[in-house]
Amino acid sequence: MKSFFILGSLIVLLLLGCGKKGEPRAPELAMPQPITNLTAKPNRNGIVLTWSRPTEYVDGKPLTDLTGFVIFRKDLSPTCPECPVPYRPLAAVNVEDREKFVQQKQYRFIDENAQVQMIYRYRVSSQLKDGSLSNPSNEVEVTRGP
Repeated sequence: MKSFFILGSLIVLLLLGCGKKGEPRAPELAMPQPITNLTAKPNRNGIVLTWSRPTEYVDGKPLTDLTGFVIFRKDLSPTCPECPVPYRPLAAVNVEDREKFVQQKQYRFIDENAQVQMIYRYRVSSQLKDGSLSNPSNEVEVTRGP
């Protein structure tokens, strides 16, 4: 009787299974498509960045766990614009509508700390719920005018 109970419990556990159902995915396929339409324009308040929200993972499946974007900036010297300078995180933009039916398609950020007559390069990465980042977007360069 005891062996039937153990065998029955084992069968129930095997039938219920554990973990997620479905085919396993390689981590590199579970990253969002990179942003390809980042733009930057100077205005009187700073530099305005705009981009579109990615809707798919690299493997073409619908994107379901986007939590935000990380904006990176590189400050270039006017006297040496080709000198190697690293990108630094500038800001994070949260996605507030993950659970909504209608989601924001375009995002905008104003870099109000951009200095006049300075040259900047920007790029943006999407961030997932687990904290991982997509490959960076296209790079844009802009000079803030007076």
